[in-house]
Amino acid sequence: MARWSEADDWVLLRAARRQPAALDALFRRHRHYVFRLGWGFTGDGNLANDVVQEVFLRLIAPSLRWRPRAAFRSWLYRVVLNVSREQRRIGARELTGSDADLERHSDELSAEEEQRLAELGRLLGSLPDRQREVIVLRVFEGMTTRETAKVMRCREGTVKAHLHRATAALRKRPESDIK
Repeated sequence: MARWSEADDWVLLRAARRQPAALDALFRRHRHYVFRLGWGFTGDGNLANDVVQEVFLRLIAPSLRWRPRAAFRSWLYRVVLNVSREQRRIGARELTGSDADLERHSDELSAEEEQRLAELGRLLGSLPDRQREVIVLRVFEGMTTRETAKVMRCREGTVKAHLHRATAALRKRPESDIK
């Protein structure tokens, strides 16, 4: 176990198919991050949990292709984004954002913070998919326009347009604190 705690993510990924301890180390290292992205992309805690499970199952799938040229997290963004899109299609249920089921991924959340996250989920859920994805990547994850465009496989101008439309839509909502 100590052997894997210091290992590079790409080394862990390579070993994960043969050694469960390596997958466990990857899971412990990235589970909250994958959940946070999954929740942001889907707006639903249950779907986000499904995203986490599916992402880590895919990491050990023989059909998954990866190249250790890129930063691991950049590659992981793309996997989470794709799985989130699939889970939304499969789930085909309304995005409510009612996330008392955030499963306390952080035990440090107060009731007020959980309520704010639930409201944020409702706001994100009101946006079209591509606009929500841009907001999550640009605003919450702090990616540049270029990085966001690369992850979403679109042009930088498209990212800017989605970001503009999303922020305009959020400003129109009366319950939004966004100015």
